[in-house]
Amino acid sequence: MYAKKVLKKLVEFKTVSAKPDFKEFEGASNFIAGELEKTGFCSEIFSKNGFPSVLAFSQGYEEAKEKIVFISHYDVVPAGDGWETEPFEVVEKDGKIFARGASDAKGGIAAFLGALKEIERKECGIAFFCFADEEIGGKNGIRALLREREELFQKASVFYILDCSTNGVEIGASGNLSGKITLHGKAGHSAYPFRCTNALEKGILLCSKLIEFGKEEANHVSKIAKVCDNPVNKYMWNRFSITIFRSGIKSNIIPGYAEICFNWRFIPEEDPMERKNDLEKLIEETCRELGVRFSLDFFEYCPGYCISEENSWVKRLKSCVENVMGKEVECLATLGATDGNVIYVKTKKPTIGFGPIDEDANIHAANEFIRVSTLQAVEEVIKRFIQGYV
Repeated sequence: MYAKKVLKKLVEFKTVSAKPDFKEFEGASNFIAGELEKTGFCSEIFSKNGFPSVLAFSQGYEEAKEKIVFISHYDVVPAGDGWETEPFEVVEKDGKIFARGASDAKGGIAAFLGALKEIERKECGIAFFCFADEEIGGKNGIRALLREREELFQKASVFYILDCSTNGVEIGASGNLSGKITLHGKAGHSAYPFRCTNALEKGILLCSKLIEFGKEEANHVSKIAKVCDNPVNKYMWNRFSITIFRSGIKSNIIPGYAEICFNWRFIPEEDPMERKNDLEKLIEETCRELGVRFSLDFFEYCPGYCISEENSWVKRLKSCVENVMGKEVECLATLGATDGNVIYVKTKKPTIGFGPIDEDANIHAANEFIRVSTLQAVEEVIKRFIQGYV
């Protein structure tokens, strides 16, 4: 199986964008570009700050009436601990391929290449944009390309996101906003706490307020964006999470510094930038009551989106998936965010997806895997979608 061979080669490249070895990135991008050229595509490398993204176009793309742009990324998160196998050495066992990036997102790339290999005639125009830094925000990939070559996106008829789950046809995603709160207290010897302002203790009290804020956010529920099975709600809801708390350097020193990081996920009906004032007000009032100075920085801003199930491209993909999987599937919005968020906000064009990420695939965790049967199914879905038959 060609797609399986490609995947096994791809996962051996240690393309960890959080700590990049650019020789690995160069090797991976050249490999992807080379495989695309074997299918008759023209390819180029779009590089920013050492991160090489792959852009490729089928013959006759410019003249084609329908233009499908497939989107993915080949960077991965760090392997972390707890693996039963070497994370960048392929192990195939019980119908599964284990490796970092096997599902997120190199499996989708392999399925796409496998589909191209089996299509003799491509009636529509096909482009493939494969980015090198999606896992760290896309500054040098999707965002840079949109800024410098927006015309590539405006020409598209539809965008197909490959790093999606098998839960259903993806037609939307959560909005996202991250931030860092820094508390500035006064450090000193722990024997004399009355001379100090304990930033750690103030931070704990602030966190309790933030937790209550998060509980209230869960009451913000979408009226349009259905999500996968979960114990909370059938429709998307806002989620606010404290993700990092740093403070203190020694047991007998009262810390004068504390850092709290958070991530805030939004329903498509809300713009994160319009909601950030609510949080700023809470932090300002709480810190005033606690008698501690603070600074606040926001980053990784991206609105959510959700397109109609009645869109013709959605119907086309849904039919393809249902025929390949042999069952009815729902149109869902992901609780996460993808490059699709950035694309839809800029172009307002259909941005959909179906990919190889099974619910139990351990993405971003130890022992990540992809089922070979899932890889085959996604390859068939892509092939049918391109050819326009269901």
